[in-house]
Amino acid sequence: MKRWLASGVLALTLVALVPGRAGAGTRPSPSNDVVPPLRTPLVGGYLLQGTPNFANIQMDLVTHFFWAFSTISNGECTPASPAGDAAVLAERQARPDLKVIRSIGGWGAANYSDVASTPAKRQAFVASCIDDFVANGVADGFDIDWEFPVSGGLPDIGYSPADRHNLDLLVAEFRRQLDAYADAHGRSHRDFLLTAALPAGRWQDSGDGITGAPFDANTSFDLATLGKLLDNINLMTYDMGTGYSPVSMFNQPLYRHSDDPTGDPYNSADDAVRYYLAHGVPRAKISLGVEFTLSRGFGTTGLFQPWTSTGCGQTTARNALDPSNTSILINWDPQVQSQYLWNPSAQRMCSYENAYSLELRSEYAKQHGLSGIFTWELSGDASNSQLRAVARPWEPAKVVAAPAPSVRGATFYPHAGQTFSGTVATVSGSSAGSLTAIINWGDQTRSPGIVTPTAVGGYAVSGDHTYSAAGAYRATATIIDPDPVNSRMVNAYAFVDSSPYSYLRGLVDAYCTSRGIAAGLDATLLTASRVPDARTRARLLDAFGAQVRIAQLVRTVTVAQADELAHLADTLR
Repeated sequence: MKRWLASGVLALTLVALVPGRAGAGTRPSPSNDVVPPLRTPLVGGYLLQGTPNFANIQMDLVTHFFWAFSTISNGECTPASPAGDAAVLAERQARPDLKVIRSIGGWGAANYSDVASTPAKRQAFVASCIDDFVANGVADGFDIDWEFPVSGGLPDIGYSPADRHNLDLLVAEFRRQLDAYADAHGRSHRDFLLTAALPAGRWQDSGDGITGAPFDANTSFDLATLGKLLDNINLMTYDMGTGYSPVSMFNQPLYRHSDDPTGDPYNSADDAVRYYLAHGVPRAKISLGVEFTLSRGFGTTGLFQPWTSTGCGQTTARNALDPSNTSILINWDPQVQSQYLWNPSAQRMCSYENAYSLELRSEYAKQHGLSGIFTWELSGDASNSQLRAVARPWEPAKVVAAPAPSVRGATFYPHAGQTFSGTVATVSGSSAGSLTAIINWGDQTRSPGIVTPTAVGGYAVSGDHTYSAAGAYRATATIIDPDPVNSRMVNAYAFVDSSPYSYLRGLVDAYCTSRGIAAGLDATLLTASRVPDARTRARLLDAFGAQVRIAQLVRTVTVAQADELAHLADTLR
């Protein structure tokens, strides 16, 4: 294969990296300086197509396009087809500001361990990649998707205990050759990007290709070094509930769940971000990942229970949103900020995300100072609502959608055996001419909601229901907007001949990881429950809300748990 530089220029011993030239528009040498983060926010998307079809994708919202996948064969990058190159070049011509990054590897892709193992192999491999995708103007750089060095991937991809260090050396060789290419062509070092897709999921392959085992990303990846050498890390904060998981669980939880029995403190997007930060990755170099294409399901007796099979079967969002369906229950879990489906008759649980839950994750990324949001993968957004949702926090002027509405769940007090008729949720700030709704009453039953206009932009969602037994029930109202980007989900609470204070204290005890702080919260609630005077009770509930926020600040409850506790307390005023 023809190389873009003479072999003498490529010669390098990577034990000691050769410093690059310092100057305007150049990147500091990775041997002694940190590569700066991206200059603009990333709204990225992978597309797993040899010849990308952009026709049904709103590409004006995508800032960084990750073209998946080139693989490794005979020590070199596998080239794309002429048709694939032509499709990408045409898109680049239509969108000059689009950054195109060729992703190399993917799940089950072999031979990374081999090409990273020696200086000569690293040099030849990187040169082939630049020849195939940079020299012809197709790509602005590369995304390393090695799943995974050392352990955790499929057993036949090839492993070595030296993989972790060799990946650092491979990244340094990519950086060196990309910088040299920029210098040779009068370009800025910052014109060419180097990223990596790194895992958040805590359960990966045990080594037999079938069963799962606990996985720690820092044992496979030198996170601190990669955080210096790379322009950005795409943190794959999904695939947390898979066939490797010991129990049925959420696929991409935003926050941890108190009922998770695995004992792993990092099995959520929020905790994965904190883990990477603690291991030296700058927050400005982390983009949060969301998944458009996949739902994850289990044959099981319920959430966080042992499973007998995987897959959602007929327990799908499409079937659940059918008003005539009465068997699939739509649940919103306030702890993880995700919906999931439960089919009692089929004993099937299905975890998935919609535009609403994905936008919450994108808002989280922006609020926490991350570099952006990316998705696997773009073709999975059939309605073009999910891409608009994740782009809206970062580039609101480019997203065509009505302003997002607000929803609030109600608290109500039915009696067992008597029919309740009333409001379950309210909507404000809606631009829709009409809405529909589905109510999961929290007792394994569902019914269509009755949606009534209340004011300009306001609606009430109500229903009739009879609870057969006393107890506390967490209901879910699914509010369906004609534009899916503005559909919403919210919890409501039914206290059927039962005390809301007892329920709230139960949540405190389940959520709070500090027994001392939980005791203080419980004491405030107990006092409030015994006070007949409304003003005094309101002051105590205000004090409880302040205590909850302190508990959040010291991380004894998550943000989502604190929001639920504060909301419930507010309804008791």
